[in-house]
Parts: sequence; structure tokens; C-alpha cells
Amino acid sequence: MTGLPFEITDDQWLGAWLRARERRPGLTKNRLAEGLAHTEMPCYTINPDHRLSPADLALGRVEQTDAAFAVKDRLIGRQIPERLQVSIPNALDLAYFVSGSTEAAPDWMVDAQAMINGEIREIAKRWGDMVQLQLESPSILLAYYVTPRELWPRLTTQLAHQVAETIGVAPEVPWVLHLCYEGPELDPLVEPADLDAAVLFLNALAGALAERGTPMPRIHLPAAAGVAAPSTDPDFYAALGDLRRGIDVIAGVVAEGHPDETRTALALMTDALGAPVTAIGAACGLRQRTIAAGGANLALAASVARAWTATCTS
Repeated sequence: MTGLPFEITDDQWLGAWLRARERRPGLTKNRLAEGLAHTEMPCYTINPDHRLSPADLALGRVEQTDAAFAVKDRLIGRQIPERLQVSIPNALDLAYFVSGSTEAAPDWMVDAQAMINGEIREIAKRWGDMVQLQLESPSILLAYYVTPRELWPRLTTQLAHQVAETIGVAPEVPWVLHLCYEGPELDPLVEPADLDAAVLFLNALAGALAERGTPMPRIHLPAAAGVAAPSTDPDFYAALGDLRRGIDVIAGVVAEGHPDETRTALALMTDALGAPVTAIGAACGLRQRTIAAGGANLALAASVARAWTATCTS
């Protein structure tokens, strides 16, 4: 582990954050967000006489990180990572969820980005490389699936520069970019057919960051949605042959209910990359799994990693 993940103690943090917007003057709860009705998550409109500000969208990650460090200092055990991993939701995702639609999200993006940038800047100022920042964004890959393919080049440029701006706020801090297809309750937002969109975006991001002189983060690359089995179709991974060299990939292939598919997917991903992956993990993370399911996922990941390492060194 390169960072101790404290995440958010409430795995329903997004719903709590959205409901708290109702207390902000100038925002009106509009309706339940599209596709999120089962979680009773509200969305909002901005009153005509209100000028939105970053304070309207504050996450409170600085205060949460401070509290997590206080607890970390009291932990007892072996091999506790020195760094604390702090999850940062992408401004694009927050704008989408708070507005409830892709059409309204642009009205919130400027202030969502300013808020995120401010909290990242303060975390980096206080703790520097004692933290590892993880930018989480299901909406990046979702954006490709709702956009006609002929518009992908323009979309790619916009997404790459937005993420590069976010990471560039704290270039001295180690980063992980967590891509996934997961909705608020581990429900898949889309069913991926290949990795074409991910590779297109990551190549553009690497270029945008290189222009800034900012290091490329490690990339969590999902091979499935939610808790589904990863693809065992070689064509699914074919685009990885075009991935820019030197990008560290965390293979999101581990599905505790599908051990055989997990092993096959890892082999297919490394074959397509033509290089080893940096690490392996669940396709969409562990936050919303039960303790038992999370433990099973970690156990499978360890078993597969040991076997893969033994094969490579034999």
C-alpha cells in the first residue's frame, strides 16, 4: 500500500453532501437527480438572484484530513503506510450530481473546480508529501458513452485539460487517478465494451500534464463495472497497445466472485500493455463493499499477485 486510505467514514458521503446543499442560501432543491432516485439524492437549481461561489459547494476535505491524521497517529500495527490517502472527487462529477443533468452541470463547473482547487491547495500546503491524493471520476468515462464518437476528440481535449488543471494544483504530491464506471451505490453507470475511450483520454492527459511539467499520476484502470466479472475478451484490451509508454497502471480486474475471470483479465491486460502493471485491485474500489466482500477481494488480489509474480520471475 502506498497510502493509508481513510476515505470518508460515511460511505454515503455523496448523499450527505448533496442534502447539505439545501442549507445554502440561493440554492433550491429541484427534484431527485436523474438515475439516482433510488438513493433519494436531491439536485439543485441556482436562484436567479444568487451568484454561485465555491463556498456553496465546500466538501470539507481539509477538516476531514486533519481528523484522519489525528487518528492515524494512534494506530498500532505493522507496515502502516506513512502517507495518508485522501480521496478527491472530480469537479466534473460534483457538478453533474449537484445539478442532476449533463445539460445543467456547466453552470456549476467553474465554482466546483475553484472549490476543489482550493481544498487541494490547502491539503498540500499543510501536509505535503505526507498525503497521497486520489482523484476519483466515474464521469470521465461516462462522458464518452453519452457523446457521439465523432465528437470524442473535442471531448478528450476538454477532459484532459480539466483533470490536468486539478492535478497541477499540487504537482509535488503523489497522485492516483481512479477511473471507474460505478454509480453512487456500486451500480454500473455503463457496461464497457472496450478500453478505447480510456486510452484516448489517458494519452491526452499525459500530453497535457507534460506541457505543464507535472508528473503523470498512477492510473486505476477498470476492466469491469461495479462487482461484475472483468472482460475475458482479448479485443476488450486491444487499445492498450496504443497507451503512451511510461504510464503506471493499476489493473482494476479483481472481482472476488469471479476468480478465474480475474486471472484471465490480468493476463490479457498485461499482454495488451506489453509491460507489467503496477498493482491490481477491484474494478471500482472497495468503499461500498461489505467488510467480508472487501476482505475476499483483497485476499484474491494477493493470491493472484503472488502467482503472477512467481510466474514472471521463474
